Amino acid sequence: MNPDNNLRFSFSGKGGELFVLLIKNLFLTLITLGVYNFWGRVNLQRYFFESTSVAGGRFGWHATGKERFIAFLKASLIFAAIIGVNTLLVQISPYLGIILPLAFLLLLPAIIVAQFRYRLSRTSFNQIRFRFTGKAGNLAAITLKGGLLTIITFGIYGAWLAADVRKFLYRHTTIGTSSLDYDGTGGAIFGLYVKGILLTIVTFGIYVSWFKAEVANYHTNHTIFQGNHMKGVIDGAEIFVANLLGQIFTFLTLGIFIPWWIIRLQKVMIQGMQLTAEPDYTAMQAQFDSGANALAEGIADAASLLDNIADFLT
Repeated sequence: MNPDNNLRFSFSGKGGELFVLLIKNLFLTLITLGVYNFWGRVNLQRYFFESTSVAGGRFGWHATGKERFIAFLKASLIFAAIIGVNTLLVQISPYLGIILPLAFLLLLPAIIVAQFRYRLSRTSFNQIRFRFTGKAGNLAAITLKGGLLTIITFGIYGAWLAADVRKFLYRHTTIGTSSLDYDGTGGAIFGLYVKGILLTIVTFGIYVSWFKAEVANYHTNHTIFQGNHMKGVIDGAEIFVANLLGQIFTFLTLGIFIPWWIIRLQKVMIQGMQLTAEPDYTAMQAQFDSGANALAEGIADAASLLDNIADFLT
């Protein structure tokens, strides 16, 4: 047996299982007038996590629909209060209406950090929880500087901003007591995107599959776990074939084939990653983040609902 096979990520999901799960989620969401959506999404995420494994360890997802639903209700009350206060301020002076939206914008790094912290606290590998220790102030400094430079350079600096954000997220992510790291650079990412966009245009969109594979492989190759770089081996041709067949069979089956298409793409992307050394489980002592909560997820859900309502009304 090739030892690399054990270090390669594996995805065991099946189209039929996903189809049944999606039908169940749709049915229960409809009869509960949308309430089951929170449980349905958690179950869907759990299915994908628990179908992914590497080096004898399996990933897990430990969020609950109840905590997501309660967080959504809390966030909805917060948004209702914000909208109410903002309405009063506008009646006093139209210029005061900018205060709360500006405050929300300034709080965005804190919301992102809280959301990332929650998601990682509910993720596990080999029953060992992930943990995020990054601070909102550090992310705010990165995004403020990067955002200004991106505007000044007409978007060019965006590649460097993306690299800095990824470094921040990875370097503050741990699995138990083992840390991740990232050493990709903005210059390399910028080069990938220039090449990818040009070749996608020249090939009338065909190259986009290879573009996606190249970017994913770059990020994987520059991800470090326990001092060892990971390896990305995704094949753009496999993405192209999966999407081509997925579109054809989805059309022929009037949409029924979509779950099988999703599973095939997941297999291509996940099984295109591998570790380069056996993980040291003795260095991965469990450290559960008891302070992480789902409120930031609730804020994101409530904001998405408000955006959908606004789109419907306009």
